[in-house]
Amino acid sequence: PRHPVTPSTPRDKYLAFSYKLLSPLRSSLITGLGLCLLLRANNWQTMAIAGCLAIASKFLFRHKSKHFFNPANFGIIAALLLTQDAWVSPGQWGTDWWYLLLFAGTGGMVLQKVGRWDTSAAFFGAYAGLEALRSLWLGQGWDVYFHHFTSGSLLLFALFMLTDPRSIPNARASRLIWAFGIAWLTFILQHQFYLSTAIFWALFVLSPLTIVLDSIWSAPRFTWQGKSLKTIAP
Repeated sequence: PRHPVTPSTPRDKYLAFSYKLLSPLRSSLITGLGLCLLLRANNWQTMAIAGCLAIASKFLFRHKSKHFFNPANFGIIAALLLTQDAWVSPGQWGTDWWYLLLFAGTGGMVLQKVGRWDTSAAFFGAYAGLEALRSLWLGQGWDVYFHHFTSGSLLLFALFMLTDPRSIPNARASRLIWAFGIAWLTFILQHQFYLSTAIFWALFVLSPLTIVLDSIWSAPRFTWQGKSLKTIAP
């Protein structure tokens, strides 16, 4: 485990207090934005249920002080299962190329900060390869193939939700295997069972695999490091 350094000056105490106060708020804000961007409902109560269950999952489903479900993804699946008026529309963002530039740019900045670009790269590489083989098998044109990757929901999922550093495997080898598995299951659910929300179900089903992979490949757990507030191992 890692513990914050004991503050020694009033400024350090203020920074430590601000970090403890704002860190949970930032986490809740990120989860709320994920739900607002991806989940749709006819009643505000449904969104409230999704938000409450998303935050609750961080405390209910833990292993060695680490939650293994992505909170926003858990909230989406819970709303789909428990209510009658929730849905996810993968095509709600359209297929314009400027979405690709916007999400790729912002996603790139986030991935550079958290250092989890390998997860998105592995998912995109595996999913693109599977889709290419399917297109060749069916004799489809490349315009149909590239159309799969202009979905705003897919980009949001792969660049932000799939790379949550607090809920994905710690070691790089684990993350690569995990991302390949999610890409494979997404492909199966989408083309064999015709689920338009296949990416979210795939992540939900394989999230507990994080526990197994972390037990096989040991690596330091991700921690946010501020410029003025550092952490040290005891």
